[in-house]
Formats: sequence, structure tokens, C-alpha cells
Amino acid sequence: MSVPGARPQSVTVPTAGSRLLLSFAVLLLTACASRPPLPTPAPEAVWEAHRERVASLRDWQVQGRVAIRDSEDGWHAAFDWQQRGARYRLRLRGPFGQGAVELRGDEQGVWLRRADQPPVFARSVDQLLLEQTGWRLPVRGLQDWLRGVPVGDRPAVLDWDAEGLLQSLQQDGWQITYRRYRTVAERQLPERLQLLRDTLQVKVVVDTWQLP
Repeated sequence: MSVPGARPQSVTVPTAGSRLLLSFAVLLLTACASRPPLPTPAPEAVWEAHRERVASLRDWQVQGRVAIRDSEDGWHAAFDWQQRGARYRLRLRGPFGQGAVELRGDEQGVWLRRADQPPVFARSVDQLLLEQTGWRLPVRGLQDWLRGVPVGDRPAVLDWDAEGLLQSLQQDGWQITYRRYRTVAERQLPERLQLLRDTLQVKVVVDTWQLP
């Protein structure tokens, strides 16, 4: 029945396509609302992923400074460390080039060279450095500790943060504390670390990381 003077009203009837689109939107909103949040990776899994990425670095070079102090004496030097697989070359020089030494070694042993002196060979790099210079520096361990990972499968006590970066490490009688990291080629690598053993303290500052 029509009412005199009233304006006719139009009614829009949904088409099949619009009804299908509306149903899809409702289902999508329902799915998003009911979807559980993605699980946060366990800290250990984050650490293992970081460890694999860093341990895969076989070739690298580092320039920096090292300071060694015990209860009786102290010593500091600049260093240049080049690693190529199992082979390495480590150059140490004190202020104004004093006490400069070069170590070249691999899994078979190491040669120590100083200016105007014949080279000396030994199986243990740490023992050779101590005997020839009096410096107690854990070169063998630092090949891995410098990258922020423990040495191989040797026993170790590890403490890492939520990003999987080592904060402290106990291994081979040394207590290693990591003070700072930097991003190098999408990897987090140590920039400052401190090593303690008995009365001996070793501080390492990395000025430059070079990766192939």
C-alpha cells in the first residue's frame, strides 16, 4: 500500500559475489583473531644459531690491542691476527715497536720469529710464547674466543643473552667476559673482552674486523 506524498525507498539486494566476499572477510578476521602468536625461539636455540654462523668463519683478520697484567708486572701491545683455516699469523709489537714478534702456525706447530734472531719452532704456541718472551697469552684459545665461541668440544660453562651472544665463558682455566659486540657482515662479533686466570688479567680491544 502506498502512502500519498511518501518517497519510494530502494532496497539493495546483495549479489552472490558480494555475499561471497563478505563471508571471506568474516572468515579472515576470525582466523586472525584466533591465531596464536608465533612462539619465541628458546634462548638456547638462538645461541646455537649464532654459534653456527660465527663458527663457520674460517678466514678472518683482526687488528687491535692487548693488555696483560699480573700481580708483578704489566705489558701491552698492538696485534694483527690473520686466520686462514687452520693456519694463522699473529704479529705482536709493543710501544714504538719494542719486543715485536711474529707467530706463524697451524695444527702441526708454530714458528716464532723476532728481528735479528733465528726462528724457533715448538708444538705449543702458548708455551713457546711464554718461554721466548715471558708473555702469558692464551693464543690457542683466542683463535675461538675472539669470535665469541668456545674452543671445539672442550668442557665449558657458557652464559649468553637473549640475542644468543656470549656474555661469559669459562674454559681451560680461563674466565672470559664479553664487554661489547659489533655487527660485521651481518654477524655479531666481539669488540671488547677480558680474560682472567689466577692473578693474570688480559684485556683485548678489537679495532678492526676483516672478513672475506
